[in-house]
Amino acid sequence: MNIIFRRAPLLAGLLALALTGCGAEDGLNKGGKLTGKVTIDGKPLKGGNVVVVSENGKYSVQGYVNGEGVYTVLEPPRGKVNIAVQTVHLRGSVIPKGNPSAGKGKGGDGSRGMTLPDPKEIGLGFTAVPERYEKPDTSGLHAEVKSGDQTHDLELTGKP
Repeated sequence: MNIIFRRAPLLAGLLALALTGCGAEDGLNKGGKLTGKVTIDGKPLKGGNVVVVSENGKYSVQGYVNGEGVYTVLEPPRGKVNIAVQTVHLRGSVIPKGNPSAGKGKGGDGSRGMTLPDPKEIGLGFTAVPERYEKPDTSGLHAEVKSGDQTHDLELTGKP
């Protein structure tokens, strides 16, 4: 019986350690978000992705840029981060002009059942950005992410 009482604190400590994940944190902003506006030469970017990478390169998260230049990245890494703005994947994309059915469930191109997304909600417009912005390690875009929600605008320049 005496042995059980002597080992109880040890067992309680091991249980507490197991429940806390050995004290290691994953470095992500759980439940938080990073949002802002992406502009190039003062004009909103019409589509793309924003990639946020922890300074040590261990974590990366991305969010899309909508048609008004607004981006949201959910649960970005905390601490110093490097940021990339990627648009090259949209090269050749065309936003339908006069798209009265965007987001309404009817095909704007005359076909039945085809739903075109509202370009203001999902950015589909291609705007070339200098190649350096496509990679987090060459973009020159940085931020300090803290817990919770925060805003960080990204001002790009079209000059190489």
